[in-house]
Amino acid sequence: MRPIFRYTSLVVLSSSLLVGPISAQKTTGPKARYEMDVQTMSGMGMGAMMGGGLGALFGGDGDNYNIDLRLTSATPAPQQPEKGEHFFLPAAKMGKSVPLLGDAPGQAKETERDYDQSYPTEKPKGRLLIFWGCHEKAPKGQPFVIDFSKMPTAKMPPMAIPSGAMAKYQAEAKARDANAAWWPNGKGGKQPKSGSTLVGEHRVTSTFTPEIKFSLANSYMAALNVSANDATGAIQLGWNSVPTATGYAAWAMGGLDRAGEGGDMVMWTSAANRDFSDSMGWLSPAEVQKQIGLKNVMPPSQTSCAIPAEAKTAAGGMMFGSMNAFGPEENFAFPAKPADPKAVWNIEWTARARFQSFASFMTGMGDGGRGTLPSEPKKKKPCKGPFGVPIPGTSC
Repeated sequence: MRPIFRYTSLVVLSSSLLVGPISAQKTTGPKARYEMDVQTMSGMGMGAMMGGGLGALFGGDGDNYNIDLRLTSATPAPQQPEKGEHFFLPAAKMGKSVPLLGDAPGQAKETERDYDQSYPTEKPKGRLLIFWGCHEKAPKGQPFVIDFSKMPTAKMPPMAIPSGAMAKYQAEAKARDANAAWWPNGKGGKQPKSGSTLVGEHRVTSTFTPEIKFSLANSYMAALNVSANDATGAIQLGWNSVPTATGYAAWAMGGLDRAGEGGDMVMWTSAANRDFSDSMGWLSPAEVQKQIGLKNVMPPSQTSCAIPAEAKTAAGGMMFGSMNAFGPEENFAFPAKPADPKAVWNIEWTARARFQSFASFMTGMGDGGRGTLPSEPKKKKPCKGPFGVPIPGTSC
C-alpha cells in the first residue's frame, strides 16, 4: 500500500465525530463537498432497476463495479458548465482520470423536472398488496391493501410510493445539479473492470472548488449472491456472508404484468415496517445499526429470510427482487478540526466514500433464483443394439 498523503492538516473524521455530539464548536463551510458511491453488483432481472444497478440488468451472474462521483460547491460556480477531474492511481484501472461535468447554461436538467405522481386520465384499476418482514406465513394484518379503484382521484396513494422516498429523491436531485459536476456523464471514462482497487490516494481538481486530496482504506465489497428457493410454500432467500457488510435489506415485486389491467401487484420488504424506502438506497454504518435495532435492516450475521407464501401466491409465483449489503463509509475534511473547542473550524471541503454490494434475483424460474438462463439440454445419443449398431428413434 502506498503511504498516506503527507498533509498534516488532512484528517479522517472519526465515527464519534460523525454520530456523536460535536460540542459547541463553531464551524464554517464546507466550501465544497465530494461524494464517491462505490457499488458491487451481481445477478440480473428487474430487481436491478429497483436498486439503481442498471449495469446488472440482464447481465447474467457476472459481477460488475459501478462508481458514481459528485462534486458540489456551496456557492454558484463562476464558470459554466462546471468542470472537474478525478485522478486515480494506476491500480484503479480507470485511466489517469475521469472528467467531472455539470450542465451547460440553459440545458434542461432532467432530475429537476417535477415528478408527476398522477396516473393517466383513466381511472386506475387493480390493487397493490404490501407484505413485510421475514415470515413463511404472512402475520395478522398483512397484506396492507391499496385498492386503486376506490381512490377518489387518479393520484398515487400515499403508500404506493413509500413515504419520504419522493421527497428524498427530489432533494438529492436538486443537490446533485446545483453548482455541481459529476461522473458518469457520457463524456469520457469507463466503469472499472475486475482487478480494480480504489485503495490509496485520490485527487480531485475543478474550476469551481478547492483541490481535494484523500486516501481510501476500502475498495469494492465482495459480491452478494442471492438464491431463491420457492419449492415450498414460502420463498426461501439465502445469501453469502459479505465480509465488510454492516447489514442487509431485501425487497421484491410481483404481478407487474397485471399493472393497469385490474390485477393485483405485490410488494415485499424484509423490513419490519412496510415503509422500506430507505433500504433501497445508501445507509451509513451508524444508521444501519439504528435500523437493525428497529428490525428494519437485517444484521450482518443473518444469511436467510423468507418471503411469505401469501405474497408468492398473490404474485403468481414469479417475483423480481433486489438486495443491499450495506458497507463501510469513509469521511474526510480539510483542514483538521482545531484542538481548541473555542476555535472556529473553517472547513474548506469534505469528502465521503460509501460502499455497497447489490444483487438482484428472480423467483419462479427453477434455477435457484439468481436469474441465470436455463442451459440447453444435452442431446442424448441413440441407443445401441446388438453388435453396437445405433437404433434409430431412440436416445440414451
